[in-house]
Amino acid sequence: MDRQPTTSDTSEVVRAHCNSCGQETKHYVVFEKRQNDSAVIDPHRGYSISWVTTYTMLECRGCEEVCLKQASWNSEEETTAVVYYPPRVARRQPAWYDELHSDYQSLLAEIYTALYADSKRLAMMGLRAVIDVFIVRKLEDSPHFEEGLKELVSQNYITTRSKEIIEAAVNAGHASAHRNHNPTSEQLNAVIAIVENLIQFDLLTESADTLRKTTPPRPPRKKKKE
Repeated sequence: MDRQPTTSDTSEVVRAHCNSCGQETKHYVVFEKRQNDSAVIDPHRGYSISWVTTYTMLECRGCEEVCLKQASWNSEEETTAVVYYPPRVARRQPAWYDELHSDYQSLLAEIYTALYADSKRLAMMGLRAVIDVFIVRKLEDSPHFEEGLKELVSQNYITTRSKEIIEAAVNAGHASAHRNHNPTSEQLNAVIAIVENLIQFDLLTESADTLRKTTPPRPPRKKKKE
């Protein structure tokens, strides 16, 4: 009996970013459909425009994630615009996401949804809110943001250098919320890295406290017999 050809046997292979793998990988071209049309704009002068849209379904050769690539071209611009569904993002949820407190999880879920939809401003505003949650969880009195950061330093939750980095992230969030600033992917990823490191520190602190409480004490040394 003849073996049926598989995707790997018959498909073209192209390179594309994979959200699941978090990097550019090789993809199988599972399916492709091309649509083209034209329209006469000025019949007296014989002026017309034409356009072509190609839909390509891709499957990552590593993790098998499937996405749709739409490439659009028209004779007016003579450039090809490429869009992916879902949008390609350079960030994945951290491996320790499920271990986080629910306050963090709910916010991060919305932030990564915003990233998935390429809503950079919303993601940046959400990251600013995560820092607020960190301050509230660490300080009982929940002081004003600037005072809260100073108190975190005085109580050795963060270093002075960490405070400066957090302030840079917060300023980026303010700019997105109040000054119509649309951050670049690089700027957004930098702030995400800052915030993820901050809340991972919170997670590790809780783990260390639990470890100290559950670790049996060292037994007292036996006195040597004289």
